[in-house]
Amino acid sequence: MTIQDRAAASYGLGELLAEMRRAAAATSDPRAIIKRLTAPLRRAAMDKSWLKPEHYRPAGERGIGVTLLHEEPDHALAVYVVAWPPGSSVLPHDHQTWALVAGVDGTETNVFWQRDDDGSVPGRCTVVESHRRSFGSGDVVAFLPDDIHSVQNDTDKVALSIHIYGRNLNMTGRSEFDPALGIVRPLTMSSD
Repeated sequence: MTIQDRAAASYGLGELLAEMRRAAAATSDPRAIIKRLTAPLRRAAMDKSWLKPEHYRPAGERGIGVTLLHEEPDHALAVYVVAWPPGSSVLPHDHQTWALVAGVDGTETNVFWQRDDDGSVPGRCTVVESHRRSFGSGDVVAFLPDDIHSVQNDTDKVALSIHIYGRNLNMTGRSEFDPALGIVRPLTMSSD
């Protein structure tokens, strides 16, 4: 394969963003968008031409490296790369927008939760674990806006994943759920 062939075959962030824009312009239905973007996200995760060594660096208060790679001027169509150090985890949370996550390197485990209360008491919740799914390079997990999940890295290696969302996560009004305390609270995050 020549250098020109490799360049033509690569699928980086520019190609992924173009497909995200086409999908968002075609429909607002989260299921349709997820269906349309699963294969392009997998292709970008497997290509790795966009990947930089600094994407593996843990950061922030929890040691989890979150790098915002792109968002539109109106905060739509956000792309992040997340580095999960060994032993790291986050509490259950929702996104309040559609989301797709693809494994780039290593293995992360997503724990899926169901809300078991009616949400009528502000700040209180009951969530129960539904199931778990570990995934690695090229595997894709989809989330609808109200889906609740937590993430953990039970391995001895950094797990890296690429995340795409309908909106920047700090602009969605998403929530974090603490199963042990039975509380729900607003969730924002910092990124590099």
